Amino acid sequence: MKKFLNIAAAVALLFGVSTAAQAQDSEEYYPHNFISVQGGAQVTLTHYKLMDLVTPQFGLSFGRYFNPKVGVRLHVQGYEAKGGFLEERFPGLPNGDAAYKFKALTGDLDLLMNMSNILSPNRTSQRFNWILLTGFGVNYGWDFDEYKGIVSSMTKGNNFYVGPDLCSTKHSSYNGRFGTQFEYNFSRNVGLSLELDANFKNDCFNLKSNFNPDWQIVGLVGLTFKFGMKKKAPEPVVLPPEPVVEPEPKPVVEPKPEPKPEPKPVVKEEPLRETFFYIIRESDPAPEVTLNKIVNWCNKYPSKRISIKGYADKGTGNPKINVGYAKARAEKVAKALEEKGISKSRMDVESFGDTVQPFPENDRNRCVIVVGE
Repeated sequence: MKKFLNIAAAVALLFGVSTAAQAQDSEEYYPHNFISVQGGAQVTLTHYKLMDLVTPQFGLSFGRYFNPKVGVRLHVQGYEAKGGFLEERFPGLPNGDAAYKFKALTGDLDLLMNMSNILSPNRTSQRFNWILLTGFGVNYGWDFDEYKGIVSSMTKGNNFYVGPDLCSTKHSSYNGRFGTQFEYNFSRNVGLSLELDANFKNDCFNLKSNFNPDWQIVGLVGLTFKFGMKKKAPEPVVLPPEPVVEPEPKPVVEPKPEPKPEPKPVVKEEPLRETFFYIIRESDPAPEVTLNKIVNWCNKYPSKRISIKGYADKGTGNPKINVGYAKARAEKVAKALEEKGISKSRMDVESFGDTVQPFPENDRNRCVIVVGE
């Protein structure tokens, strides 16, 4: 048991170290299939000393989540179980209190309900999951030699609820279950879980009849391997629109009925509004052509200021991450202009994160907008 837990912990640590944090555009988790391997311990609640009935357990399950909230699994669990006779209840015991071991296996079909997604359907992280489960299945027991040895050694007049007329010929019985599971995902494909179950079993599960169902409490630690997720289609790269260059106004020449000085050409002040667009998670570099246009405008109007505003799209990531992306994009544009000779004192640099969305299309909001004032 201890060796199994050490191996499970080492594998979990390996996957945890090698897996990067979830990206801003995390792929879909559902639907998916999974296989889970578990190890732990169980105790049967009966008329005997509780700690003397603890035995190791191992589990294996195959399942599928149909959506973020509901899934099913076929779960097989077992290895060893224990029962016991107290002398105060069985006066015919020749050697006082006696415990016995036997082999047992339980197979259940369980319904899984991801309460984290049910209670918070819009959450963006799937790191932690709290799951409730309930199911029904079958127990099978064998290797009851120790039980038979104790029963055969009892003196006459023994308590009537053990013996061949009640449970000693039973090998299979029903099993009902309800429980909970806490899951931590190291990545999209690997998770570590802690499961606690209460199983109610047929009265003859341990061959000893009390005229009430037997209860079994189980604790299991497991590794879950997930597969079959659908991947998001790659986002299209949106290229910035071609800049519109207004033609220079032609000088107005009036007719010369008599000699007059030629009027000076009217020069219209050119507005400045340039936009840098980014693909997801990127903040550099800015297009060189657009940077040069801004530099030329600043050189042409040395008394003017420019505002540099950074944005992030609301459709991916979260507010905390998006603030960082928007700020990095704006600051890198400002630094590139400063390296081209534009004084930092002429720049007003601002970051809006995803709180302001200047464009109706989500992906175009990963941008920096530069406006001349």
